[in-house]
Amino acid sequence: MIDTVILSIPRQNFQPFSNTLSSKWDLYSKSNGFEKYVKNKTDQQKHDGIYRPRISVIKRGGLSFLRVEFSIPKLIFGNNVDEVAESDFGNIIKILQTHLKDFGICIHTKALEESPVSSFHPSKNILLSEGYTASGVIRELKKVNLSTRMDLNKDSYRNDGQSLQCYTGSHSLVIYDKIKDLKKRKKRALDKDQTPIQSPISHTLISSNRHIEILRIEVRLSKKTKMNAVLVKNRFSCNPVFKDIFRESVCQRIILQYWNDLVTDKNIFLYSLESNPKRILERILRRKGLIKTKEAIYLTGLHQLCKDAGGIRELRALLSQCTTDRTWYRISSDIKKLDALQDPLLCHQWLAQARSQLQSYKPLKIKDLICPVSKL
Repeated sequence: MIDTVILSIPRQNFQPFSNTLSSKWDLYSKSNGFEKYVKNKTDQQKHDGIYRPRISVIKRGGLSFLRVEFSIPKLIFGNNVDEVAESDFGNIIKILQTHLKDFGICIHTKALEESPVSSFHPSKNILLSEGYTASGVIRELKKVNLSTRMDLNKDSYRNDGQSLQCYTGSHSLVIYDKIKDLKKRKKRALDKDQTPIQSPISHTLISSNRHIEILRIEVRLSKKTKMNAVLVKNRFSCNPVFKDIFRESVCQRIILQYWNDLVTDKNIFLYSLESNPKRILERILRRKGLIKTKEAIYLTGLHQLCKDAGGIRELRALLSQCTTDRTWYRISSDIKKLDALQDPLLCHQWLAQARSQLQSYKPLKIKDLICPVSKL
């Protein structure tokens, strides 16, 4: 449902106290009217295997607030393969209070529940079946010209096809192979904040009797301005507090928005099961009266070029060397025709699997992966 969250708690809502087991506050950075203090884990806390939040105090313009950043599933489960549900909220608040006390900070339940949110990452783990792999799905997604959609102006395809990242400084969409990422070292993994039990978890999942493939979808709303814009776009209130964003409806709608806008909208034909040019031409020609023969042949060629390994973005890069943007916009309108001609039922089943799990939004649990009791 949700992974990382950053809370900005006003000074009047928390109470520091002397705790001999915690480290001291250290000045991290300072400039005109700005100071940042951090409190790091003690040596004992670094080695006790307990996941704790990262905390800092920001002083700016005469005001100060406590910044608390943490992964919600890691806080409660020690990993982020297991997914949280709304019913976990009360337990999360209690655990967070306990770990803040480890740093010498006391905050009441209501104040924590109503702490302002400056950033959060809605996420969903998709369990793939019928022989589909996360890396295979990502290779298909690579064909979409993601960097031209919305305002995501950079994208990268990394780790031998195991991750796809589209981002700006304010938000990003990250899709990656969760199982393979668990096995990577911290420097190479997309999940940089690894816990001590994640490696044993990956070993358990890989050594189980099932071949498990998990596609991780994560929307990272890094800046508060963008977070508010996305919430308003999805008909939620801006400037949320913790309990406002810890709702399945909020996270589900945001994940679906990004998935639809960047992955499936006007791109369905890229995931077609059909690859034979003659059969594609036959299907297009069935729209007799709507599409002329010469146009049908052109659309067949365009279909094949877009479905090539490099996809739409490589086709555009190739054409940009000898044509103007106006030419590409005309071709883009023809690509929309290909999408309108595609029957969603004749696409790869991973698309239906992802859509079904995003719509049901049932939390994925490790115990169900090892000993499945129901179909997700």
